[in-house]
Amino acid sequence: MLATVALLAVGVVMVHSAVASVANPGAWYARTDVRHTIFAGLAVLVLAAVWRLDYRVLAAGRGGPILAAVLLLIALVCGGLVLIPGIGHEVGGYRRWIRIGPPKYSLGFQPSELIKLTLVIFLAAWLTRRKIDPARPWKTIVPALLLVGGCVALVITQDLGTGLVIGVSALVAMLLSGVPWYYLAPLIPAGGWGFWQFVLQDPVRRARIDAWLNPWSTTNPSAYQPRQSLMSILSGGWFGRGLGRGMNKLGFLPEDSTDFIFATFCEEWGFAGAMLLMGVVVMWMWHARRAAVRAHDRFGQALAGSLGFVIAVQMVLHVAVDLVAAPPTGMSLPFVSAGGTALVIMAAAAALMISVTARKRAETVEALPRAD
Repeated sequence: MLATVALLAVGVVMVHSAVASVANPGAWYARTDVRHTIFAGLAVLVLAAVWRLDYRVLAAGRGGPILAAVLLLIALVCGGLVLIPGIGHEVGGYRRWIRIGPPKYSLGFQPSELIKLTLVIFLAAWLTRRKIDPARPWKTIVPALLLVGGCVALVITQDLGTGLVIGVSALVAMLLSGVPWYYLAPLIPAGGWGFWQFVLQDPVRRARIDAWLNPWSTTNPSAYQPRQSLMSILSGGWFGRGLGRGMNKLGFLPEDSTDFIFATFCEEWGFAGAMLLMGVVVMWMWHARRAAVRAHDRFGQALAGSLGFVIAVQMVLHVAVDLVAAPPTGMSLPFVSAGGTALVIMAAAAALMISVTARKRAETVEALPRAD
């Protein structure tokens, strides 16, 4: 909990610094830093409240995990609404958001963030309710794979990076829930075909891979962001330029408060500050693993491990992209990058992991009232 709050505090400071040079005309709420601060405060309240709930209620119900299924259904409905013209909000040629409320004070909501978490919650709650029988895979494993494929297909056309995270996180949830690995191995050829179809055959995404391999290219427009990210990190030196004194955020580094906020942080805090931030990130990951290992039941282990993996893989991908160790994926840094509802959703996920560690009695999910 302390590591999560620390990352939220760093995010508030860095978002204010990153957007300090950008004029935000209009209502006060239109300012990115003000909106981020409000939602960071809400995230802290959610973190403090949700962890007190018993995580096992997500798996309770007659015949199946009712609450987990309802949450996933809501997420899928919202994901479908994004594709409807007039409802889905388009940015950069991709329709990923839903705007809620009047235009002046509307909230941006990205359903893929909710699908990412509710899918692993449902899989963990469903697959740990009964023993996985390798002799009868059609009863649980095949329906689970079809569900995962449907969720990935819903997201991947509009957001490839998030779609990949959803797919990999769901497979991790299945493994932690007891699904034998050899049932998932045949998915490797399908993943290779998807990479060929959606990445190598797409000129925009292929250009991003070329930019990753050669960020100093002057003929590839996609190399501009990786190049500016490296310049921001390198110009920070050992101890940085100082808080608020970064230069690349003055219109040179795109998405300096979201996809490349780590580069902005390195420019102002330097190598020493980056190591401190990475120390907090590693501490968060270590406690996430500890929560899963010390859980008292299979559902707690699968839930904490899956949610921890979802957040940790985003942390790793964000830092890797900013260091040009991976192609640009549009992945924000959890708890730190500028955001709104995503902060609250991530805080709720962290709170559920804390709830797993807070349950002292070794009561299993099977002890909850259910028909089967």
